[in-house]
Amino acid sequence: MSIWLRVLLAGLLFTVTISAQEPAKFEAQLKQGDAFLSRLRYEDAYLAFRGARESTEATQRVRAATGMIRVLLRMSLYAEAGREGAALAARDGRVAAALAVHGDTLWASGLFDEAERRYDEALALDQADPTALHGRGRALAARRQFVPARAAVLRAIAAAPAEPVYHYTLAAIDEDTRQFTQAAASLERYLDLLPSRDESEMAKWAAAQAAFLRGFRTLVPYDVPNERASYTVPFRVEGDRVLVRGRLNGTADVEFALDTGTDQTTLTPAVASRAGVRPAMTLQSAGVGNLGAGFRTLQVARLDQLEIGALLIRNISALIKSPSLTEMPRREGAAFSPLAIGFSMEVDYSRLVLTLARRLPEASYPTRLPLRMLRLPVVRGTINHMPASFVIDTGGTAVSIGRLAAERLDVDPDTRRVPARVYGTSGWDHTAFLLPFLEIALAPGVGTSQRSVVVLNLDAPSALLGFELGGILGHEFLRGYVLRIDLARAEVGLRPID
Repeated sequence: MSIWLRVLLAGLLFTVTISAQEPAKFEAQLKQGDAFLSRLRYEDAYLAFRGARESTEATQRVRAATGMIRVLLRMSLYAEAGREGAALAARDGRVAAALAVHGDTLWASGLFDEAERRYDEALALDQADPTALHGRGRALAARRQFVPARAAVLRAIAAAPAEPVYHYTLAAIDEDTRQFTQAAASLERYLDLLPSRDESEMAKWAAAQAAFLRGFRTLVPYDVPNERASYTVPFRVEGDRVLVRGRLNGTADVEFALDTGTDQTTLTPAVASRAGVRPAMTLQSAGVGNLGAGFRTLQVARLDQLEIGALLIRNISALIKSPSLTEMPRREGAAFSPLAIGFSMEVDYSRLVLTLARRLPEASYPTRLPLRMLRLPVVRGTINHMPASFVIDTGGTAVSIGRLAAERLDVDPDTRRVPARVYGTSGWDHTAFLLPFLEIALAPGVGTSQRSVVVLNLDAPSALLGFELGGILGHEFLRGYVLRIDLARAEVGLRPID
């Protein structure tokens, strides 16, 4: 973001009141804002929309505020978008579109419960509002209710067929339900509707993903030929990694890290070569680290088959970590997530047993947290009583929070920030530091208290996920529990280990 826009958002520029102008002039400003936005001229678009916000007509004010919010979200300015959304809802709360747009800003801030309530309020006023319909569909998909989710998104597309993000969400639903041809078509439609100059990481990812999904052709994605009710697999713990034995393409024995912080099976170049796995193309990935501002280009490939214990899955997608990162304290290894292949999981750190199933049996867990699958497993928590969304990452090391969340905390400015040496999938995060005296809570008695927590730059993962990621819960925290991530029930269960 330019210094100019930072000054503007800080409110240091004067504002000219033009509320007395007639609606035709505001309409011209709205069209000008749309034109600037289509050419990715964000600062000019923001100014045009901001001027039109002074209209005395509610519909124009809502359109203007929506435009401002779209600019802010495109630039991953979640807090600023949230403030604009709240102001819009406060002023025009009787307009369905205003409530729905506020819902979008809440969603982008990781406040999913609050966003869903706004979508419901908007639909109570107007059952055909496309923003609210899309929001409801996205929320249902995050809870794995794909049939009503798809229906809601299709209604949103019917009402506003030129809105790119609606097609992107439809593609995600179709991919999750293994309808790869339909998913590719929706991604291609999404790309067609983007401005021609859009070279964002999201656009690059969508283009590569569409081509890759097309490559499956008549194959059945994620085919499980002889499915059992459940599978149990022993694992071992080495340092902060949970390791399980597996096999690729029927020949290559591989030790995989159990990693719910990835939405793909990942291989090293050496493992891929040994298993005869050949890359099809490159794909954008995002993670902790300064390489490519957190974005990393990896190779994408299709695995003929993956075996984890007695579980055999055919025709699955995978990422190859090529080129490999150098100068890291530990070599990159292969990893898999049961969630990425559509299986729920239970990790018993006391018995060193991993259980996989489409539907896990009912069990007693003193802590049950609502789960949202947003490419990664996400749960609600608080940081010093401030709400935030956390990824459950069995492949991660520590408990960490994002720098954007840290900036909003009421912390003594004289508190010393100790630099931390942290690396992730995108290399070293040279901005990482320790912030002391934080309390992270997921439920009463579940979390961390008055301890130092690593603060990371999570901007790149947040941009790819589409919402501000508050933090990550890694092995250091999870190892104290029997952990269950239940896709069918859309919940995370935690039982302390005695």
